[in-house]
Amino acid sequence: MRALLAPILALSIAAPAVAQTQGVPVSTLKATHGSWEVRCFGETDCVMSQLHTRTPETADAVFTVIKPVGLRDANGAAIEALAEIVVPLGIYLPKGLGLQVDSGEPRAAPFERCIPDGCVVRAPISSSMLNQMRNGGTAYLILSSSPTETVRVPISLSGFTAGFNSL
Repeated sequence: MRALLAPILALSIAAPAVAQTQGVPVSTLKATHGSWEVRCFGETDCVMSQLHTRTPETADAVFTVIKPVGLRDANGAAIEALAEIVVPLGIYLPKGLGLQVDSGEPRAAPFERCIPDGCVVRAPISSSMLNQMRNGGTAYLILSSSPTETVRVPISLSGFTAGFNSL
């Protein structure tokens, strides 16, 4: 599942020699903050991510957060954070992907596309959701496995604030 980061964000968690021969820019691990890794290209182009490995009750997922520079929403307001989430193929796409922090109200985002490694959601993280993530313990990715069944994938928020502040 770690290979998902390479095609999505052009990050290489694999060996640098393999990444360079495949034309993927090489990242370096800058820091680990709790459950989050911060990886960078050079000194300033960084992202933070967390890999959730499948359990009997959950699915694989990669949750990546980017602090965009100069990106604005449709109303012209600055976007503080952008999420890129990759989940396995075979999920029920019409319901989109839910994101819930602790026992808060879930928010949904549509899937952007599916690639050979999984299905991708790219969406801004609202200021209120960002604050919930900074203060929360667990975020849940809510996936639909069918029109009537859902799976909740836990993402630890341990180290989220420190990781985000380091971007």
